[in-house]
Amino acid sequence: MSESATAEESAVTTPRLGVQAVLRTDVGLVRSENQDFGTYTTPREESHSHPGGRLLVVADGMGGHRGGATASRLAGETVKAQYLGSETYDIGQALRESLTRANARIFTEAQANPDLRGMGTTTSALVVKDNQGWFAHVGDSRIYLVRGDEIRQITEDHSLVASMVREGLLTPKEAETHPRRNVLQRSMGVGEDVEIDVSGPFPIQQNDVFVLCSDGLHGLVREPELKQIAGLPINQAATEYVRLALSRGAPDNVTVIVAKIVPIGEIGNETLIDADETLADHPLDETQRDTAPIVPITEEQVAAQPKPKEPADVAETTVETPFQAERLEKTLETPIAGTTPASGGSFLKWALITILILGGAAGGWQYWKQHQRQGNATTHSR
Repeated sequence: MSESATAEESAVTTPRLGVQAVLRTDVGLVRSENQDFGTYTTPREESHSHPGGRLLVVADGMGGHRGGATASRLAGETVKAQYLGSETYDIGQALRESLTRANARIFTEAQANPDLRGMGTTTSALVVKDNQGWFAHVGDSRIYLVRGDEIRQITEDHSLVASMVREGLLTPKEAETHPRRNVLQRSMGVGEDVEIDVSGPFPIQQNDVFVLCSDGLHGLVREPELKQIAGLPINQAATEYVRLALSRGAPDNVTVIVAKIVPIGEIGNETLIDADETLADHPLDETQRDTAPIVPITEEQVAAQPKPKEPADVAETTVETPFQAERLEKTLETPIAGTTPASGGSFLKWALITILILGGAAGGWQYWKQHQRQGNATTHSR
């Protein structure tokens, strides 16, 4: 058989693959602001891009109330714009340049605005094109690949505890509840330069499912659960991931992109192909929150719930949001304005008694004086 015939047969048996993608994000049950950000490109946008392919991005911000949301938004928007406008056809290079540009922009904004000083973000970006995949990654957001009955984390966490696990100083089980598991060794925007993990191309297959998520999800939902839910239709899977995190307390923002590899001809309405908005932000409404299934959670999972991230070199800039129980405790400990502590209550009590005694004495004096005047008047009339 000739080489040309073999190539033609391969083209027939291996369909051209594309991506169906759904994004879900939720503020969670404790935080007041969503500091996560997710986005992806559309075929219409990709048609004008040199590198091309479907780009998907998840970022998880940190650095105070305003800083975290600003950093993650800048990361997502800059990576997307830089990638689409890249002059290279090399996808790996385009991804590296996009994250490098995003890092510089976040750092510059932070230096120019004291309110944003020390802000940073994780960034995980995936590109699928021509039956191959590439990713670029900084931080501890994750990209999972679910293929058949297997799930694999294809990114590597840039956190202190992950490094300790790789060095054999901690077991994966110990890392789940380690008190410094939220400390990052690498993050976008904290320094002028950042080391970026770039990998690819690697082969993809029909029905592969990629799950891109912030630690608000993977900190609460274990890999076997992620794998099981990935078998659902992507729209349902994305919603179920968020519901499961909410049922377990969701102390952090929760963001997930579920992307399924399908033949190009099967891409349907589940992918926002020509939407005006490329950020498919679909927070659950209150009705969905109320109907979220309550899933049992172990003590280990409670202890492993994610805390606000702390870049190793700007840990002092992070702000930790207290849980409701702590808020209640602080409320009970704080006296109402204008009152005195318990020791002052005794003083008020005795002051009131003294006033009553003096008031009674004054009343008696006035009664005696009046009686004397009446007696004198009677004597004079006689």
